[in-house]
Amino acid sequence: MPDAEELENEDKTNLVSIDNTLKEILKWTRFANISKLKDILEKELDTDEKKLAYEGTDGANGLKEASAVSGVPLPTVGMWWQKWFRLGLVTESEERKGRMMKIVSLDDVGIKIPKKPSVAQISQATAVQQSETGQPTQTEKDKEEIP
Repeated sequence: MPDAEELENEDKTNLVSIDNTLKEILKWTRFANISKLKDILEKELDTDEKKLAYEGTDGANGLKEASAVSGVPLPTVGMWWQKWFRLGLVTESEERKGRMMKIVSLDDVGIKIPKKPSVAQISQATAVQQSETGQPTQTEKDKEEIP
């Protein structure tokens, strides 16, 4: 009858074998489905802002950082995160609870990452969004303050 040490060594050997098998399955599964993933990403990330927010979703960055890099308001990025989570495009960060992490870089699936918008473009986008929601823009606020 094998002793406890022999059983422990056998268990370790079995776990290593299982781990190697799962890694091999994962490698081929990813390879087989990469074109489908690319199609889903291209369909869902249909604007430069979404692509930038997705790329900024690295598990360490929060909504504030993803919003800043994309030039989109925090609530919008929050809604995107919820949808992307349901679609399986992001997972919850293992490092930081409540933050999302993309499952793959866009570059890794052959999707070009757009350049980050300039501060002027972000300001302009914010002004347009405010005017669409009926909120006064900074220019309108400045005009109200002039006697």
